[in-house]
Amino acid sequence: MLRKSPRTHTARIEVRYAETDAMAVVHHAVYPVWFEQARSEILRKYGIPYTELEATGYQSPVLAIEIEYVKPARYGDFADIQVSMIQEDRLRFRFKYEVFVNGTLITKASTLHLFTCQGKLSRTLPEKFIRAFFPEELS
Repeated sequence: MLRKSPRTHTARIEVRYAETDAMAVVHHAVYPVWFEQARSEILRKYGIPYTELEATGYQSPVLAIEIEYVKPARYGDFADIQVSMIQEDRLRFRFKYEVFVNGTLITKASTLHLFTCQGKLSRTLPEKFIRAFFPEELS
């Protein structure tokens, strides 16, 4: 059922000194934090702030994360995180990330998610989420 959303977003992150390790590169554990920022931004951009989802009882836990580190990012760089989304099946969807510094791909990643509602597995994606990210499903 793989269905790619037409919605995309680029989040810009300035690499902070505290995010680097003893080798003066961004520590591998920082990237998932950046991905969360990119997810929050794309949701907000298309009218579904995560706080609104939570207020209606929905949460979207990360089920899996895959990261391929291609090149390092360093203090003072600006990382442009291009985020997009794919619906994998009726319940699960995946955010895909490509991280660029000065136009060079440095990292590729994805996070797999589903929705819970009031602590229980949601049997469908929230309607507002579908309207925002997969509008062709409603046509």
